[in-house]
Amino acid sequence: MDILTIQSHVARGHVGLNAATLPLQLLGFEVDAVPTVVFSNHLGWPDFKGRALELDWVRDLIDGVAARGMDRCQCLLTGFIGTLELGDVVLHALDTIRAANPGALYACDPVMGNEEGFFVRPGMPEYLRDHIVPRADILFPNHMELEFLVGRTLATVDEALVAAREVQTMGPETVVVTSLEARDSFPDTIPVIAVGGDQAWQAKVARLDVPVDGAGDLVAAVFTAARLRGKTVPDALAHALGTTHGIMRKTVELKMPELALVAAQDEVTVPSQSVAVTSLA
Repeated sequence: MDILTIQSHVARGHVGLNAATLPLQLLGFEVDAVPTVVFSNHLGWPDFKGRALELDWVRDLIDGVAARGMDRCQCLLTGFIGTLELGDVVLHALDTIRAANPGALYACDPVMGNEEGFFVRPGMPEYLRDHIVPRADILFPNHMELEFLVGRTLATVDEALVAAREVQTMGPETVVVTSLEARDSFPDTIPVIAVGGDQAWQAKVARLDVPVDGAGDLVAAVFTAARLRGKTVPDALAHALGTTHGIMRKTVELKMPELALVAAQDEVTVPSQSVAVTSLA
């Protein structure tokens, strides 16, 4: 096992584990996938069936995986963490992995909300900020999540860059801001920035009228896999954005209500269109 990922599972669609596992495998990694919920579909639909899984069950599953050996585990990848108690289980998994391999990375998408506001329980944003973010090596906040982490509104790329640097001081070595809503300056594109060490980069992708549920999970998985394969931060960013945007274009072409991950799986290994990544001062 090369990567342990702890995320939600849906029977239909591509979010959480369903968005991350196939890309990680296509990029050459053995993946142990631990579900935290089992739903019929993601919560962007009007309704769903299924339930969250018992925390003791999730922890036992992690311990069962650990019993088979964690020495080859290079990375923990997590997405939506719905409760404080699940957060503690995630940190238990991280401690277990690093006991076997101290050099293992933790890549975290600190899912809290979007432009419309928080969709996690009260107290969860603060828990993520204070307990999860400091342990992460790679962090993938969106615009709203970045604003929460630094405690202020961000309107420009320059302001977001300063904020990403502040988040680095909280613990993560690399911060990838997956979507900036700077519509005044970027009406037709979505800017993305990344900071790693003392360097910073910017890219942008075209806005598409397509369901975006799972896009962030896909970016996090591909970027993480690219870094584990030795790519630099800008090259990993170009790969992740190229893959995700290629799959979104295919989704538009096929008029699908969910990301066309299977139909566009070739985009994972070799994106059909390149994404320019430029250095920021």
